Amino acid sequence: MHDIEHKPVQEEPASTPEQKDATTTGRQKLPRAWRYALIGGTVLLVFAVIIAGVLSLTNQKAKQPTQTRSAPTTGVTTLPTSTIGATTLPTPATTPIPAPVASDHYVNVTIADGLDYLSTMDNAVYALRTGNSALLWRSKIDGSVDAQPLVANGVVYVTSYVGQSGPAYVYALRASDGSLLWRYNNNNYSYLSLSTTDSRVVFVASQGEISALNTSNGNAIWHLATKNTASGFPLEVNGIVYFGSSLDNGPGTLYALRESNGTPLWQYTTAGYIDTPTVANGVVYIASGAVTLAALRASDGHQLWKRSLDTNMVQSLQLVNGVLYATTTKIIEPTATRIASPLQATTSIGALLWNAFQSAPAVQTMPQKEGISSVYAIRASDGTVLWHYSMNNGANSWASWLSVENGVVYASAVTDTSGTTGLGDIYALQSSNGSVLWRDKLHASPSGALLTNGVIYLSTSSGSLDGAVYAVRTGDGSLLWNYPIAGSMFAAPILDGNTIYIGAGNGMAYALRADNGGVVWHYLTQTGG
Repeated sequence: MHDIEHKPVQEEPASTPEQKDATTTGRQKLPRAWRYALIGGTVLLVFAVIIAGVLSLTNQKAKQPTQTRSAPTTGVTTLPTSTIGATTLPTPATTPIPAPVASDHYVNVTIADGLDYLSTMDNAVYALRTGNSALLWRSKIDGSVDAQPLVANGVVYVTSYVGQSGPAYVYALRASDGSLLWRYNNNNYSYLSLSTTDSRVVFVASQGEISALNTSNGNAIWHLATKNTASGFPLEVNGIVYFGSSLDNGPGTLYALRESNGTPLWQYTTAGYIDTPTVANGVVYIASGAVTLAALRASDGHQLWKRSLDTNMVQSLQLVNGVLYATTTKIIEPTATRIASPLQATTSIGALLWNAFQSAPAVQTMPQKEGISSVYAIRASDGTVLWHYSMNNGANSWASWLSVENGVVYASAVTDTSGTTGLGDIYALQSSNGSVLWRDKLHASPSGALLTNGVIYLSTSSGSLDGAVYAVRTGDGSLLWNYPIAGSMFAAPILDGNTIYIGAGNGMAYALRADNGGVVWHYLTQTGG
């Protein structure tokens, strides 16, 4: 049952253009508390898929509906090792700004209209001036927020949850002063996304359902009940809403719904977890289970091709110039496991991340797992694997980030999966054949990253306490600057103008100069409430 709470006598949101356009050629960032990466924004986007892959380890192979042809297997180039030496980047030489806590107080950042909107694990949303961090307003809410705020047409939207079993909420706050416009009550964790064609609509997906809400009052425009739990953000493309729903260790379903009224157009069943798809040129690309890629015709869901990969999870999937690029991790199972929480099933990295999104610390109760991470290039027209590169020379590693630009594939992987010190690599690969252009080694675990203007801005963590932001030149992997953070970091940095903005697990948000990493300002939220 859903309730809409309203603050009396509120003005309608301003109908200015939507701040950000949603992409239809890449995955939406899915920053989810118990699967974040990664998620990507982000973030937060990568870690969402880690849990999904673990939960689908026991799945059987996907059932193929109406197979039109088998994906070719010829022409595969496998590049298991690096042929050039790696450059080790130095750790920050300066002392970080002290913080009262190191983790468990994550800050998510969104920039819009000259303001820095922060959502926190400490039940609050903030609006700061980007130039000097002056506080404009702070709104107290019920529950923790683990995803970036969405800002459109003078309204700030956030989802929150109270404990692992709910309740959960969607808040709509006036961007100018933080006042409550409406609140949508839900029983379970919710994924929120904005319509790309109608500014009057937002989509909310959760356990067993998806709804379209009116942005002016939060009332449901339409509602669809599903059998399973939402497994990613709804994605609306050309008037069609794509929404994944999955059972733990069971089948998944991709729904295609008419945006205007929620009418089901078609659905596609997989053998395991299914995340937000990639949609382009009338084709829907999905990764499911452990792991099957498939291409579906957007008009009717007809399967064009299907390809199985020797891996357990896909952390990222991007379509560039007719080629699907993906980072993957194949999990090497320990001989015995006892899983205390879903995210702990990954490694102690999972325990660290799960701890980041709970008020009580997670306890590691299982042997450490290992993984083999890879980068794949797959022809989008027929599913042919063009080349395959194994990161860390095929040794233990976990893929964490991927971006493709100007004929180069950039990727990163965590190589210290104990979560105690932090080690990782950054790669630049030739997109045509996967050959290594350069490779950097870090004394830190890479997570979220932003590639722009010839620079990779990368957030990292060393163990569970110390983090750093790195700026690396894309041309040769040389270090531009780095900056230490007294706390864990997972979200990707955000560039606005000449300033990098990022939140950390220590309850602080930072603004750094993009050219040299100098501190413009830092802001401490009210950690612990």
